[in-house]
Amino acid sequence: MATVVRAHDVARTEHDHAAALLRPEVEAMRTVLAGLSDQEWLAPTECPRWAVREVVSHVLGNAEVTLAPDLMALRLRDGATRYPQLMRLDAMNEMAVDAWRDRQPRELLAEFTPLWRRVVETLPGLGESVRAQLFDSGYPGAPPVSLGYVVDVILARDMWMHRVDICRATGRALMPHEHDRGVVEQVLRDLDDVWGGPAFVLELTGAVAGDWQIGTGVPVATVQGDAVDVLRTLSGRAEPEPELITRRGDPTVLGAMRAARVPF
Repeated sequence: MATVVRAHDVARTEHDHAAALLRPEVEAMRTVLAGLSDQEWLAPTECPRWAVREVVSHVLGNAEVTLAPDLMALRLRDGATRYPQLMRLDAMNEMAVDAWRDRQPRELLAEFTPLWRRVVETLPGLGESVRAQLFDSGYPGAPPVSLGYVVDVILARDMWMHRVDICRATGRALMPHEHDRGVVEQVLRDLDDVWGGPAFVLELTGAVAGDWQIGTGVPVATVQGDAVDVLRTLSGRAEPEPELITRRGDPTVLGAMRAARVPF
């Protein structure tokens, strides 16, 4: 019988551990980008409004605001003016894309590794006063989040998911890496934090296989799904419909699982 890990018991990434999780993801993304043809940089992705080059511009923007937190505040402010129809965080991301819009793919690739290596080197020494800064994403009902949570938890998973986006857009297989489990477990920890339903066991297959309990108490169901599909669902990527099944127990848990969302 497989060991079931309680998602609540997964330790949060912070400081040195965050850098250790981010470093291999940077290398995995660089490898994917280095293999893209000129045409593939223009391929549309599952991110609205963004082709591959815009996704990469967004990822570079994440590095920029990590290295210069004041830039985040500036892009949040200016994004609200330039893109008033978007949520604040989405508008900020569009500002980052705009900042890199005139660069050619080879220029984006050339900037990627040195910029992200600086981020990895900077994370362990990022002060608590900076990490404690709060900002409002603008999403209804979402509480303000700390910069520490963004840099220690979100950076690696956001890049991981965008690597999935690029692979899917260009027809590439997502190559498995040892750090994938760490990314997935942080997402499941967040899912457990917001889960309001009865406890259930989530059986993941594919790139990251294992069993995790979500929620407290005795599990009322077991839900099974591919790890990448589950994370895509939790990120809000709804197409195509993920193949999640209830292996045993209460079938209503499956609907709640499909509706759950975690920040990416």
